[in-house]
Amino acid sequence: MRTPPRRQQGATLLIGLIMLVLLTLMATTTFRLGKSNLQIVGNMQFRNETLRAAEEAVEAAISLPGSVYAASTANVDINADGTADVAVAITPTLQQAHVLKNSALNLANTGQLGCTLGTAQAFGIVGAATGNSLCALTLYDLKVVATEASTSTSVELRQGVSVQVPADTVCSLVPC
Repeated sequence: MRTPPRRQQGATLLIGLIMLVLLTLMATTTFRLGKSNLQIVGNMQFRNETLRAAEEAVEAAISLPGSVYAASTANVDINADGTADVAVAITPTLQQAHVLKNSALNLANTGQLGCTLGTAQAFGIVGAATGNSLCALTLYDLKVVATEASTSTSVELRQGVSVQVPADTVCSLVPC
């Protein structure tokens, strides 16, 4: 005589479904974490590129005489495709200025040779009575804001710059 088959309870099927749901949740979480990490790395790369463009614009502004003490803008092409990728705005603020004394000039330095007043006499030469030269040392704080065009990534950079300028450019700010 044959025995009737036992009725199956389905516990294996239930455990299998629970395991499938857990594996799906783990895969989804792993995908989301990977995607967010990739976005973070991409944003850091855009920030670093924008920062480098800001530094490049500051170096260009410092290397040109007379461009430090006036607000300026620059466009930087990062990937050399012919279009500007980063817009840079430079805003200088004068922090300190003082007129150099003739006695403090280093005449071996060609940059300071043009600061001399000429022969040492007190009649008819501007600055001779005070001992001032024709040059002043200034300290500027450059505020640089760079904005990347495609992602609107924005970076603010502060740079201090000391520049020798003609004394008459700062005479309205310091005694000459």
